[in-house]
Amino acid sequence: MKKILKLAGILLIVLGILLGTASAAVKAKPSSFSYSYDFDGNVLSSRQKSTITEYGEALASATGDQAIAVVVDFLDGMEAADYATDLINKWGIGSSSGDNGVVVLLSTGDREIFVGTGRGVDRVLTSSVVGGLIDDNLSYLIDGEYGEGVVSLYRDVCAYLADARGKTLRLSSGTSAAGATTRSTTTRRAARDDDEGDFGVFGVVLTLIVLYIIVSVVFNSRSGGRGGCLKWLFLGSLFNNRPPRRPPRGGFGGPGSFGGFGGSRPSRGGGFGGGSSRGGGSGRSFGGFGGGSRGGFGGGFGGGSSRGGGAGRKF
Repeated sequence: MKKILKLAGILLIVLGILLGTASAAVKAKPSSFSYSYDFDGNVLSSRQKSTITEYGEALASATGDQAIAVVVDFLDGMEAADYATDLINKWGIGSSSGDNGVVVLLSTGDREIFVGTGRGVDRVLTSSVVGGLIDDNLSYLIDGEYGEGVVSLYRDVCAYLADARGKTLRLSSGTSAAGATTRSTTTRRAARDDDEGDFGVFGVVLTLIVLYIIVSVVFNSRSGGRGGCLKWLFLGSLFNNRPPRRPPRGGFGGPGSFGGFGGSRPSRGGGFGGGSSRGGGSGRSFGGFGGGSRGGFGGGFGGGSSRGGGAGRKF
């Protein structure tokens, strides 16, 4: 029994060490809020940090969304998606009511860029849209211009969010940045593909049903109501199995009588007599970020959280 207890104690200690190592992989929450954090120390210049702050403040003012840029040297063995998710969860990026945090994460040592999104924005910044935005700026990173790449991508993310929400970024310099001007062909195509994807299988099925009904009506009317060409199809029996009409039953009538009961005409029912259901649909879960209040306007973490959404690239 003592051996079992000893072994269990050792396992608990090892598990605690492993969990502590995993949690320590993500940088601790800073004591003060900023729209950019360069933990590598040699990537973002003062000018580039100022640009990020200008766009971050404009985005928060226009939409309430909170986006930050984080540069690290290594991800310490973590996946970029997990790292970005932990940043949002532990730092509280975005608002607790809107789940609208975004993190642009660059790992210089792992040569990987990732944009993490909260649930409140992941239907706008879908994985395909994020991928398109990254691809538009990937050449900076491939050429080793990490600072310019982060700034350009961050600026595009902010502009895209503002444009998608029908807002205009009002920069502190007195200029405005209309999101539509930054949406490249690649990004617009990604957004269009997402919209078309919502039509999906249901649209194809609905189209086939409409065409079938049209063909059914046309051929059935031309064939005298006997099913026409549809009798050779799998639903042709609906047009061909109509019960025969029964002749009217004569009454007791005769010359000089009141005509008797005159018979009755059997009722004729017809039609498909049914209905259809569009039950179902599709959903895309890229994860999401719960949590947060409207933090970020005046500077400050809003308490946002994440279950993992966004997209990234290695370069």
